[in-house]
Amino acid sequence: MKKLLFTLLFFSTASIMADQPLVLSPRHVQGTGSIETVMTDGEAYSQPYSWELLDNAVTIMYDRWFCDDFELDNDYYITDIYVWTIWTGEQASVMNLVISEDDTNDSDPNTNTDVWSESVPCIHTFTGDSNWGYDIYETHCVIDTDIYPELNANIHYYLEIQAGTIDCTFILFSWYCVEDCAWWDDGSGIWVSMDTWWTESDGFFVLEGEIINALEPETWGSIKTLF
Repeated sequence: MKKLLFTLLFFSTASIMADQPLVLSPRHVQGTGSIETVMTDGEAYSQPYSWELLDNAVTIMYDRWFCDDFELDNDYYITDIYVWTIWTGEQASVMNLVISEDDTNDSDPNTNTDVWSESVPCIHTFTGDSNWGYDIYETHCVIDTDIYPELNANIHYYLEIQAGTIDCTFILFSWYCVEDCAWWDDGSGIWVSMDTWWTESDGFFVLEGEIINALEPETWGSIKTLF
């Protein structure tokens, strides 16, 4: 049975109590194969959700964050970001997103430099899967044309994610680790590797965009409005 890495959080208007992850059920039998798939047109980076690769989930509401690393094979404008989530209360209308650069080459997001950050509107679509008593959603973040992040090839970046809500929210991750392990910030401002509580793992996320030399961002934004 798949499990959920919960943070026990009790909300009031004055305080939040307890902020340590707690494993609630045994590890499920691992699937096989890589989390990476052949990318479709428009995808700049792809680690999509897979039921077979689903390992766990961790809180990303209030002041809690999740991040994972990626590198691109071309220079891209990033236009859309997808993650996979569970909502136990109100679904957020925005996701707070940061892209940071590992400019010290130490594979530690605590020493990164932020290169882009925005609160991005999001749309939630039920995947058809449910676990731990909750439905699993694809959360699609649609970036405005004038704030597209411009990212370069072969740079070690991290995508940092927080839900724009105080209701208990979880982001899903895989048991499979492509490169560096994912990280979590419990609100202290310090990133801690996910393998502190579990084995090395990666987040489920997909970046869509357009190669920078192919289209100017204003042109790509106009094309998107046709769909």
